[in-house]
Amino acid sequence: MEEKTPQGLLFDKLVYYNQNQVSELIENMDFQQSFFYLTQALEYSHKAGIFSLSESEIVSKSLRILSSKLSETK
Repeated sequence: MEEKTPQGLLFDKLVYYNQNQVSELIENMDFQQSFFYLTQALEYSHKAGIFSLSESEIVSKSLRILSSKLSETK
């Protein structure tokens, strides 16, 4: 059986095998998926040391607020 070779990683975590997968993800993204991808992007940025301590706290608090609001709407 032939194994697929990943073309790349999104946010150093999510594998994709061709550019069409990325295009489809962008075209078909819903609200919950957008929140998930935004969270992944912020975690990746934080691990890469892009944010200062203050910025990290602001991002963390923002995600907690958004997450609680998202939970309320379910």
